[in-house]
Amino acid sequence: MSLILRNFRKWWQRPRAASERAEHRQVSFLELFYDLVYVVLIAELTHALAHHIDLRHIAEFSFLFIITWWAWINGTAYHDLHGNNDIRTRVFTFLQMFTVAAMAVFAHDALGETSAAFAAAYAGFQLILTYLWWRTGVHDPGHQPLSRPYSLAFLITTLLFAASVFVEPPERFTLWIVATVISVALPLFLLRLRRRNPAVQAQLESSITMTASMVERFGLFTIIVLGEVIVGVVHGVAGYPDIHWRLSGISALGMAIAFGTWWLYFDFVSHRIPRRGTMWVYVWTYAHLPVTAGIAMVGAAMVNVIAHATEPLPVEVRWLLVGSIGMVLIGIALMIQTLPPRANAAQAHRMGIIVIVCVAVVIVALGFSTLETIPLLGVIAVLLLVPIALALVHWIKHTETVRQ
Repeated sequence: MSLILRNFRKWWQRPRAASERAEHRQVSFLELFYDLVYVVLIAELTHALAHHIDLRHIAEFSFLFIITWWAWINGTAYHDLHGNNDIRTRVFTFLQMFTVAAMAVFAHDALGETSAAFAAAYAGFQLILTYLWWRTGVHDPGHQPLSRPYSLAFLITTLLFAASVFVEPPERFTLWIVATVISVALPLFLLRLRRRNPAVQAQLESSITMTASMVERFGLFTIIVLGEVIVGVVHGVAGYPDIHWRLSGISALGMAIAFGTWWLYFDFVSHRIPRRGTMWVYVWTYAHLPVTAGIAMVGAAMVNVIAHATEPLPVEVRWLLVGSIGMVLIGIALMIQTLPPRANAAQAHRMGIIVIVCVAVVIVALGFSTLETIPLLGVIAVLLLVPIALALVHWIKHTETVRQ
């Protein structure tokens, strides 16, 4: 019996204390598997938007994407802070994946006929995270000043989503909105709480410190969402019985926009840890929300851009395309602002932010233009190349200076 108990303790370990967090570690295959289930959920949300492009459905998509993003970021943060390579971590990760998969099943009409089922699935996810965050304080008493208010907030939002199953719309969605506001505002509440409680401040600073593995996870999530742009192009082209030059040009430019977005994020932001300080980390983290949501909306727009390849582009599709790309660029500019400049590159750092913001403004202004589809996509692709070209020029100059 004692042998079984000792082995059980080895297999079913306590959550890793926040103070034991590894500064440098490789992202595990379990984490990659966890991210994979969000591919399906985001795809369902994006496909639903692609079939109904108007202000109402864009607002609904944005709301559901916030819920999805909040679920991913908490599951990811918990694993980075407290996960182990043991059976316990795997079991609770699989349970989270099960509930996220259930959310994906009902995501196509999450604010319609399947809203009760979607709420039940999300409440199940929240309940798992509530338990996990609470247990961190049980096993690590020093972490309780932070884990208790965090767990309490999660419990409240869990109960709100669970209660919404038993009420009819629009009251159901009112409960969702209240719960989501509580969730998204939770970090700001903790910032205020730390000013009055030194113990909360110490735990918050320890937990909020960004590690290379967390930066990598954000990059991987961004790649997941970028895949929706590629999927949007492919699905659009696959809907045509014949491939003609106009369709080929539009799809090639759509891919070029995806490539430019990838280049901007992974050259300017990825693999770089934000400045030390809670506010810098919060801005860096929350800026990923408009970036990833915007990329997903670009994917939804691309389906429609290609669907209208042989006719004038509808106004709503044009605005979704330029507005979402502008949102992505502004988010990237915010992230760059949180990063420390590279050595001898402070001026280039500031210039990069200014150029990206200017490009975002010009692209959004294209919504007022009457450009046909191919010229519109061509101008957007060229504009995305401007900050990339400036970065390459700076890199070449820096390389030549080092050689000399």
